[in-house]
Amino acid sequence: MTSTAEYDAFGPWIDEVRSPQDVPRLFRAHPLDLDAVHLVLKVPRNISRRDATADMDLYDHLIVLADDELSVLTRLDALTDAGEPPASVYDQALGYRTWSSRPGDVVALRDVTSMLDARLDLLTQDGRALTVRYNGSAAEGVQRLVDAIRTTHDGGSRHDGSTSDGAGAAPVALTKPAAGSRPSPYSPASSMSARPADPPLAPSALGLDDVGLVHSYREVARRLPDLRLLALHPRRRVRPAASDAVAHVLHAASPATLHGAVVGQDERWLEVLGRRTWLTRGRAPDHSRSRLTIARSAIRDVRAAPHPVYGGVTQVTLTLVLGGPGVEVAVPTGSDAERVLLAAR
Repeated sequence: MTSTAEYDAFGPWIDEVRSPQDVPRLFRAHPLDLDAVHLVLKVPRNISRRDATADMDLYDHLIVLADDELSVLTRLDALTDAGEPPASVYDQALGYRTWSSRPGDVVALRDVTSMLDARLDLLTQDGRALTVRYNGSAAEGVQRLVDAIRTTHDGGSRHDGSTSDGAGAAPVALTKPAAGSRPSPYSPASSMSARPADPPLAPSALGLDDVGLVHSYREVARRLPDLRLLALHPRRRVRPAASDAVAHVLHAASPATLHGAVVGQDERWLEVLGRRTWLTRGRAPDHSRSRLTIARSAIRDVRAAPHPVYGGVTQVTLTLVLGGPGVEVAVPTGSDAERVLLAAR
C-alpha cells in the first residue's frame, strides 16, 4: 500500500472529525451521526511520522461527545501497551474497545502534560476510570475536550442522587478577615457571585519560575468567563518534619519542592492548575502542567492531614466516589488553597 488519505494527514496533532471521511478506518464500524454530536476528536498513535506506514491503524482513540453520551473508542494494541485486561471476543472482532459514560456522570478530569508525554484521566461517579494518552504538542485539543465536557455536563442531576433546579452548589465563602485587615485583590473571603470579573493575573504572580503556570490559568479563565480566582501560592522548598539528620543532609543535596498552584471555581466546577506532581525532589526545572477539574456537586467528603514526610504541607483529600481512594492535593499548611479546598464541598 503506497498511500492513503489517513496516512497523508497523519501527525502528532489531535484533529476534529467533521465528515465521515475523517473517521479513522479502524473505527468506521462504530455508528456515528455527526449531526447529533458536539465534538468528535481522533487521537493519533504516539509514533513519529517516519515510523508510520500507510497500512497501519494510525489512531489510538476516537472520542465522541454528545448530549447524552461520552464514548471513547480505543485501539486494542494501545490497551495492551497500557496493561489493560484482555479484550473480549467482540472487541477483538472490531479491533477496538468502547468506553461509554453519560457526560453528567463524569466527576473529575485531570489533564497532565510533561513535554511530549501527556495524559487525560477521567473518573465517573460509579468509580470507572479511563486514561487517554497523547502527544503533549496536541494539548490544545484536549483542553477543548475538557471544556466541552464541562459544558455538556448534566446540570439537572446532582451526583448525590438528588435533583436541582439547574443551579450549582453555593459559592465557597471563607471566614471574613479580621476587622481592619486588608484582603488581597484575589482574596476568596467574599461570595463569588457578588464580585466583578477577576483582573488578569500578572505573569509574575507566582514568581519567574511559574510564569507558564500563570499563563495556563489565564488561558482557562479566558475561555471560562465565570471562573473566579480563589487562591494561589508560589512554589517553596520544604523539609522533612522529623528531626532525622540523615534525611536533612539528603534533602540539602536534593531539595524537595512543593509546587505552586492556582485554584479557581465557578458555580459547578472546581479548577486546580499546578504541576504534574505536587511535590518533587531535586534541582531540575519542572515545566510540566496539570489541570484538575472536579464537579463540585460530586464532592462527598473533604479531609485534611499533615503530610507524612514534610513539615508545613497539608494533604487535602477530596472523596468523589464512595469507597474510592479520593483525589489528593498537597498545599501549604494554613494557606488560602487549604481553606478553599476544605470548604469546597
